[in-house]
Order: sequence, then structure tokens, then C-alpha cells
Amino acid sequence: MPVRKLPATGWALYFHLDRAIQAEPLRAGGMDLEQMGGDWRRLKPNAGFPGLAPGARLELDLVTEDWLIHRTDAPKGFYLVFDADPGKGHNILNTTIVPPTRPDQLKRSTDDRLAFVTPESVFLQNETTPDIPAADLRPVFPTPVAITPLPGSFQVDRHTIISTTVEFEKEARLLATQWRALFGAEAMVEIPRGSHLKGISLRKSTAMTHPEQYNLTVSADKGIIIEAADGAGIFYGIQSLKTLLPPDLWKQPAESVQIPCLEVRDEPRFAYRGLHVDVARNFQTKAEILKLLDVMALYKLNKLHFHFSDDEGWRIEIAGLPELTAVGGNRGHTLTEKAFLHPSYGSGPDAGQLYGSGYYNRQEFIEILRYAAARHIEVIPEIELPGHARAAIKAMDARYERLLAENKPDEARQYLLRDLEDQSEYRSVQGYNDNVVCVCQPSTIAFIEKVSDELAAMYREAGARLTTIHLGGDEVPGGTWEKSPACHALMQKNNLKETAELWYYFWHKMQGLLSRRGLLVSGWEEIGMRKTKLDGEVTYLPNPDFVDDNFHVYVWNNVLGWGAEDLAYRMANAGYQVVLGPVSNLYFDMAYQKDFDEPGYYWGAYTDVDKAFSFAPSTITKPPKKTGWATK
Repeated sequence: MPVRKLPATGWALYFHLDRAIQAEPLRAGGMDLEQMGGDWRRLKPNAGFPGLAPGARLELDLVTEDWLIHRTDAPKGFYLVFDADPGKGHNILNTTIVPPTRPDQLKRSTDDRLAFVTPESVFLQNETTPDIPAADLRPVFPTPVAITPLPGSFQVDRHTIISTTVEFEKEARLLATQWRALFGAEAMVEIPRGSHLKGISLRKSTAMTHPEQYNLTVSADKGIIIEAADGAGIFYGIQSLKTLLPPDLWKQPAESVQIPCLEVRDEPRFAYRGLHVDVARNFQTKAEILKLLDVMALYKLNKLHFHFSDDEGWRIEIAGLPELTAVGGNRGHTLTEKAFLHPSYGSGPDAGQLYGSGYYNRQEFIEILRYAAARHIEVIPEIELPGHARAAIKAMDARYERLLAENKPDEARQYLLRDLEDQSEYRSVQGYNDNVVCVCQPSTIAFIEKVSDELAAMYREAGARLTTIHLGGDEVPGGTWEKSPACHALMQKNNLKETAELWYYFWHKMQGLLSRRGLLVSGWEEIGMRKTKLDGEVTYLPNPDFVDDNFHVYVWNNVLGWGAEDLAYRMANAGYQVVLGPVSNLYFDMAYQKDFDEPGYYWGAYTDVDKAFSFAPSTITKPPKKTGWATK
């Protein structure tokens, strides 16, 4: 195909950058900038652009309000759209990111004293890290309450028998199937009427009270015995047994291996040991989620916080609401968003492509729930509300228009998530002005009830535990609902004086909605905070209104210098159930270190392995008696 001149008019260049961009420097270069929503931007030639001949060069100054010091910060996802075919985006793939050349370009501000890492600085950092002799390494991870070494070893192979009580048969059969990957054959499971066979024995303990507690004993004369009061404890004992196996066994099955004899006593320090996965922004396939669940199980994590909805995507099929996944589960080039959402995070102009597009149909999500339940992992679904809800809002807009066209106005309004007459002006942290649901109209509540009931039905079918629905609650921008007729009417009816009071009205509603279904409310820290004037300045303090309602608040904000470094402790001291998720140590999407080529964000911190593993929210005041490898 011949290379042609890029004309002076009739086209637009789309790209993604999650920074505010100054328009004037681009305008001087012949381009007009438009913020399309979120990180989606558009450049269109203005009267000062003469066109661009093949091989010619045009330099544009892109000036942002914030720093650009990592490769990840660069604009991405470039594609061209021509006016003659406005529905088609043409990917531009051969882009190059050039590293900064001046030292000042590598600073977030003039006060930034954090140096970029170099091979020399990494060497010096690791130079004082001692090598632990192999004999001193803990053979079980995570480190249990106590380990006592015993003399000798016990051999396991493809002929090893797993004997179990009926109560622990599920755990036994799961281990038996995993035996095939290790030894080339599935282990045999026996439910003996008398004495357990010498091999792997799963036994009921009447002395233990904690459902996740277990004892694991490996001895040369009795074999492997795992005792617990509940299937969860048995399962965790099995995970500890698996960590005793040689790592190479996971790559290449063996005929047999010797397991060192020892005794392990263990129970968790925290009831909630979780991992958060965001499949809304960047979708992950079912196979990846199952792989993640296996890794979680090995580390004895028991909660998967499943962030399946946000501004940029809705990823679970909900019966009766097909637009949620047809529209909300797909991203591609569009100016109407009637068929799918616009691109985000450089997902490209073509709908249906990973990782911008994708969703789990009902059966796939049930399979995920069953897989998790078999590994004693509770999946906590998150419906992002009232902000971060753009995918759901656009999907319900599409449903509304479809049913209006079918002359079904009442049905069309049934699950509408916005006040059609709302003239409120706001801008979210992520750059959206249309991502907050209207909390004042019955259709929004009906939508939440519908989704909650359909989720609960899938959990029941999967035989999985559902104790809570995480309802988001974070980053609702100022200005929301200020010019909504529906909200003004509701405020008058309920004698609410300020728009800010709608926040507390909504969460009272959510508490009642979930409690009627036997569920508790979970959300980000904001759901348990109240906007207050202190010494003439607006501040946020723990809200006493919901303390007795068993709200579970997930505290993420401890960014140094933002003033909330101790927020988790203040929320706990106020009486809230707190889940710790501090950005400083546990946000794995933060960049590992300050290096130009290191991917990830860094607005909250740089998060390396040391930061995650050094995080110790509390200590045991009376450590267990040290025996062998006994630890705190």
C-alpha cells in the first residue's frame, strides 16, 4: 500500500494518558486537545496544521500537570480515526519511548530526594543481606506457630494411600488429584472403618476449637498425620505438607521423595488473609483466576476480593441484564458507547480484545466460586458504588434506550442508574464526569437489589459461602447530586439539609438492603467516615453512625504526607471492623522501585518484596515456647 500524506484535516489521533495535559503547547503545534473521559484523549488538527508528508517530522510539546518519570507514564494506545470512516480505529504500533536525558526530568518535584536505582545501589542494598544456610530455612511456609524437627524421613510415592474420615473426604480427594502432577498417578483415597493406614492420614481433632487450626506430624513409623477440627484446618495442613516436597517436583514428576520428619502446630493470627484482584480495568481469563486461587491456597490466603466492576468494565454476567456484559464488558473505539465502552489504559480501538474486553458468563463464575470454595477461599464480590460506576451506568443507559425503542417505558426506567435531568458538574480523580449513580431514585436501589440477588443465587448454586458484598464507596467527587431534581425531591421528603447528607442516607439504605439478605456491608474506608469542619477546615473523621452496623472498612490510604497515616488505627479504635490494605506496603500495582523501565504506578509508594513481607500490623505479646524452629 503506498504511503500517503497525512492531510491537514479529516482525521484524529486518539491515545491514553492519566495526567492532566496543558492544551496551549499542543495548540501552538497545530493540534487541538480534547479530554474524552478518564485517560482517553484526542488530538485533532486545527487551522495551523498544514499536513504531514511521508517521512516528514512533527514535534509536539506535551506538558502535563504532574510528573512523568517512568516508562509507564508515557502516552500509550495510539490509533488514528479518519472522518471518512469514523467507526474504524487504525492502531499505531511502532512507537518508541525515549528515556529522559536530564537529571531534573527524573524528579517529581524540586524536593524529590529519592534517587533512581542503579546496579551499584542495588548491589550495595543487598550486600549486607546474609545468606541463610539451607539447613536453617523454614521447611514450611508461611512460617507456622511452631515447628519441631524429628529424626528420620518418610517416603511418599504414587502408591501412597490417603486415609480420611467422611468429613474430610473433599480435601482428601483434592489432594489425590494433585498427586498426579507430582508422581504421575492419582493417589488412592480410603475411608477406613478401623485404624488409619500408614500413609497420609486426615483425622478429626476434638481438642482444637479454631476451624483453621491444624497439627501436622511426619514420622518414620506412623507416616503423615494431619489433625484438625474442620476441613479448613485439614486443608491448610495439606498445604504445609506440599511445601515440604522438593520444589523440582512441581516441574518434573518423580517416582518417590523423602519428607523430613517433624511436627507442625499452626493457626492463623488474622481471620482475614486476603488478596484483591481488579479484573474491571484489565480483564483476566478464568484460567488465570483459577491459577491465582491455587497460589492463594498454598499461601493459606482465605479471601479473594473480586473487583469485577468499575468505570472501565463490568465482568460478571447478571441474568436479565444482558447489557452489563455486552456493553460494560467490552471496550473499543466508539463515540456513543451504545454498543460498548470507549478504550481505557491503552486497550485499543478493537472491541472484544484482551485485556480491555471480556467477562465471566454465569457458569464460568460459578466454576470460579466452586474452585475457590474447594480451597477454603471466600470470594468477596465488589459492586463499585456510588462512584466508579460508569460501566454499569452506560450499560443501563443502553438498556433504557433499547426498551424505549420497544415501547416499554416503565421497564426501561426499572434499573436506570442516573437522573436524566441531573445537571450536576463534577470530575472524578480518574477524570470522569459521568461515573456516579443517582442514590435518590428507586431504580438505583432496584438495580443493587437485582445484582445482589443474582450474585447470591450463583453462590447458592456453587455451594459457596457469601457473607458480604463489598460496595465500594471510594472517591465520589464534590459536586455530585447538587443539581439533581430527584435528589432535591428526596432531600425535601426526608428533611435533609445538605447534599452531603445523601451519603449517609445511601449507606443506611445499603445496610438495610444487605442485612435483609443476611449479609453485612463492606466498603472502602470512606463508608465509615464523616465530613466534618474542624478549626474551620473540612476534615474526615470516623463516623459513629455505622459502628454498630458491623461495617467492614478496607483502609488503603496511608500515603506519607496526606494526613491519614494512622487512619486504620483511628477507624479500629472507633469500633469499626478494619481490613488493612495500605498502599505503602501492599499495593502490588505500585512500581517496585524508582527506575525508568520499572512498570507500575508510584503515587502512593514504591513497593518491593521487602515492604510487603516486612509489614507487621501487630505483634504477639506472649510468643509461643521455642521448640526447634518455633517462631513468633
